[in-house]
Amino acid sequence: MMALIAYLLRSYTRSQRYFAPFAGLVIAVLVLYSYKPNPVMNSYAATAVLLFIGCAWMGLSFLNHEHSVQAQITIVHLRSARKYTAGRLITLALLTLLLDLLIVIYPLVSDRFDEPAGGYRILVALVGHGLLGMLGIAIALYLQASWVKKSSHALGILLAIIAISIGATKISSLLPAQWQLLTLLLPPVSPMMDTLMNADTLPISDVLLSFVHVFLYTAVLVALYLYLSGRKDNNKN
Repeated sequence: MMALIAYLLRSYTRSQRYFAPFAGLVIAVLVLYSYKPNPVMNSYAATAVLLFIGCAWMGLSFLNHEHSVQAQITIVHLRSARKYTAGRLITLALLTLLLDLLIVIYPLVSDRFDEPAGGYRILVALVGHGLLGMLGIAIALYLQASWVKKSSHALGILLAIIAISIGATKISSLLPAQWQLLTLLLPPVSPMMDTLMNADTLPISDVLLSFVHVFLYTAVLVALYLYLSGRKDNNKN
């Protein structure tokens, strides 16, 4: 598995497709912290949403960077499509973790906050960023070229999902009471953003509940993707 991850990382970096999502994310974070001092949790809530967008973009570019023939050769070499899929997911998780650490640590080492962050808030920020990053990756799984043929359609769907996810709280307030449960189907970006912004005053149980919500939503998306991609492979055989 380590050799597969190393190969995927080399292949992705050589493709140059990583540059746009990484550069966009770095520029957005640097602009956000261009002024100081900044409130701790409000800033972390903003960068967590930026990481969600950046990881969705990165996931789409990573999953599409290999030519289909090269991907088939890799699968034949591994003798397992599932191992190949697992390797791609682990590689994306490692890239997300790297971005998570960099984005959370940067304002600490560059002294961008108006007060000391403290261990609890740093821990909440690390978990919140990581969960939203993986949520972005999970959404990108369904928009890769093998699922959505036209890249313009995939990009349009991704932008629509991002907009709806961030505005879910506003959308919920506009819906009649009997339709409120439908908002549970939306990616839980907005609830996580509210949790990070209010982490100082919320009970720990509420913070954990928000984490579990995002984790379960992401886990269901990944599990459903693995099931459906396995059926697609079987149908081909």
